[in-house]
Amino acid sequence: MLIMRKTILWKDALQAITHSLGRYIAIILLIGLGTFAFVGLKMAGPDMRATGADFFAKHNLADVTVMSNYGINSTDRVTIQNLPEVKETAFGYFQDVKIKNSSDTLRVFSQSNNISSYQLMKGHFPDNKHEIALSYLLKKKYRLGQKISFAKPGILKNHTYKIVGFVKSSEFLDKNQIGQTSIGDGRLTGIAITSHNAFASPVYQVSRVTFKNTANLSPFSVTYRNRVYRDQQKLQDALNENRKDKYDKYVLMYKTEYRKKAAQQLLKRGIPINPNQIKVPKNKIKIPYPSYTISGREESQGYSSYRADSERVEVLANVFPVFLFAVAALVSLTTMMRFVEEERTNIGTLKALGYSNGAIAIKFLLYSTSAAILGVIGGSILGYTFLPDLIIKAYLASSTLGTGYQLNFAWMPLLISLVVALLSTTVVSMFTLWQTLREQPAALLLPKPPKNGSRILLERIPWLWRHMSFFAKVTARNIFRYKSRMLMTILGVAGCTGLLVMGFGIRDSLQGIGNIQYNDLQKNDVIALKSKDVSKNAQKELDDLFKEKAFTQTNAVQYQQLTKLLKSNGSIENIMLIAPQNTTTFRKSINLRQRQDKKKLILSDNGVIISEKLATILHAKRGSSISLKNSNGKTYRFKVNGICEMYLGHYIFMSPREYEKTMGKKYAANAYLVTMKKHDPAFVNKVSQKLVKTAAIETVVSNSSNRSLLGSFTGSLNEVIFILILISGMLAVVVIYNLTNINVAERIRELSTIKVLGFYDNETTMYIYRETIILSILGIIVGFGFGWWLHHFIITSLPPDVAMFDPNMYPLNFVCSALIPAIITAVLAIVVHHKIKRINMLDALSSID
Repeated sequence: MLIMRKTILWKDALQAITHSLGRYIAIILLIGLGTFAFVGLKMAGPDMRATGADFFAKHNLADVTVMSNYGINSTDRVTIQNLPEVKETAFGYFQDVKIKNSSDTLRVFSQSNNISSYQLMKGHFPDNKHEIALSYLLKKKYRLGQKISFAKPGILKNHTYKIVGFVKSSEFLDKNQIGQTSIGDGRLTGIAITSHNAFASPVYQVSRVTFKNTANLSPFSVTYRNRVYRDQQKLQDALNENRKDKYDKYVLMYKTEYRKKAAQQLLKRGIPINPNQIKVPKNKIKIPYPSYTISGREESQGYSSYRADSERVEVLANVFPVFLFAVAALVSLTTMMRFVEEERTNIGTLKALGYSNGAIAIKFLLYSTSAAILGVIGGSILGYTFLPDLIIKAYLASSTLGTGYQLNFAWMPLLISLVVALLSTTVVSMFTLWQTLREQPAALLLPKPPKNGSRILLERIPWLWRHMSFFAKVTARNIFRYKSRMLMTILGVAGCTGLLVMGFGIRDSLQGIGNIQYNDLQKNDVIALKSKDVSKNAQKELDDLFKEKAFTQTNAVQYQQLTKLLKSNGSIENIMLIAPQNTTTFRKSINLRQRQDKKKLILSDNGVIISEKLATILHAKRGSSISLKNSNGKTYRFKVNGICEMYLGHYIFMSPREYEKTMGKKYAANAYLVTMKKHDPAFVNKVSQKLVKTAAIETVVSNSSNRSLLGSFTGSLNEVIFILILISGMLAVVVIYNLTNINVAERIRELSTIKVLGFYDNETTMYIYRETIILSILGIIVGFGFGWWLHHFIITSLPPDVAMFDPNMYPLNFVCSALIPAIITAVLAIVVHHKIKRINMLDALSSID
């Protein structure tokens, strides 16, 4: 008998699912969408970091690299190796070369096996000084066995090399940003490696260093960056102590060489003299003071971009799924409460037949728990695989890490999703059921008495109420009669609309900033850096070149790089200092203006102008003072006199007099901001080659590389945002369909009554759907405000430290965000209309007394 009773209960529980399959699937979809977005976004960042960390560990990527304008001599080597914080060091050579009969420029490194090693992609590593392996990114241009020759091999012993392999470097992660050079058009095409004995140099060009206290740390953590920065400063201080001895040594070498040449000249004139007797004029010693450049991983554009990409996904993961889950939970809660109310009579029958509360609860436990679990399983399967795969592919499109990424599993996102799903369904249904089970069976067998009618606010305004039509009055009363459903509909639609406003808003914030940055603000195409010592002839050659038609504007500037450590995240930001020689014509190269009101900013002698993102991360405003360091570690303080609109990079602009006052040195231009007649990359590269060929220009920094960097930020994010907009749209469909279904089911007797009274199908549909339309419109309006706030929060948190996105909201965004739920509401009206047409009035109106 007991088995039979349990069989009936289980059968009844399964029938509850099949009889309301649409609602059951809706709950699964709501929970599934929330889980999909939450798990997928939560896993994408860690998956990216795990992939990167494994790659760096496998190739033992250096914590820092050391370079010097005089190379790394034996004293420097001892200094680096003896520093207590240093774990391991490797010394190597490199030379920038241009391939003959080609515009390609390469940075050729000596092969490193123990630190920052290379991954062989094809062929084999170079075995001797005549062999070379190129970056795998060049394998479409060059082939194995091909011989290439270099125009000026520099410290390389040979001109010609045989290509024996293609490799992937662990130091260069960005496919587009290889680096700057002083040959060709100023931009490196790729890297290459050859054996150590292929180089002829008395000193090393680079030292790769790993530190002891970074072991077992995530290379993307703040702790790692802070530890590297501290050790980097210690290494910098130790090497700086070698500068004076190195300088004195080179001065002595220069003097000796000068005296030797002078003595030979005098001997030719018949004047024999001891070289040591010749006095060397001070103005003849033009030797730059030795300097050391120590670069951490963060200085590599590819590395810092990769870290920032993984963290940007985290920002979305901490915001988007929370609101997605909130909307899903809200609607699931309403659905389960309605389900329990619908089963009120059956509960009373089962209680009257003597079934226990626990037995009665089986149906609701099965219904709610199975829907929650199925939703979580479906959402998490796609969340652990499909969404991270899509996001990582988008971000790795411009990275050399390629397709070998990891998709990992973590319990926490799954458990959080399951808890939220069960709270939204099982816990809510059990709480509602518990309240129902407290009533007597006799009360449960009777229909729940309808809510008492009450006067609404509009009725208290007689002149307005009198002029309202019958349908308007009925709609107004019904909206306020079912307050909980009203709030659920408004909040549900508002949540979906808000997420759409956010998604479209981020898309708008990404689009167009490249044009604003490089058409309205930075009008120059390149920054041409002058050589250290420029002769009069070289300067004349350059001045004549600038007069050619290819150039439309040139501005001489003092250009240098400063740095700032951000203690909040341990990253080191690079700041470009630009002080124009002529502050009047400077505007033709860089347009300094405020973002909000487009007001022009003037360079004065009473402070500096900084870019907006720099002001944000340093919490600076007009009148503030900021401190920045130069490459030698010296700190300078600047008074902020204005904040200018700028979307990529950190800049500080000042007049020549302000430069002399704050930097404590005489002003001298060392670069040119150059604007060309045509702005396409091919033309810019062609003209850049002309500039580098003159002895006056050392290298050229092109804006096209920065433009592609900005494009990589926006391109990868655009795909992610498209997915989020799609999810928001799907959520809107499920939410509006589910709430409309509940509305119809709740008022089936009411609809049947008005149909019996002679209302046409169209009138009956509008009788109930008019409320949905009004509540949807209210939800859309509320969603606008919610979406605006959400967009503002994300757009200030999402960009990397080196960039900012357009924070403005545009009208088309609100139009698109409103259209989607409006179209969904209209389409579902057709579905509801057909459902109402099929209502059996006699069954609906039959009494259960």
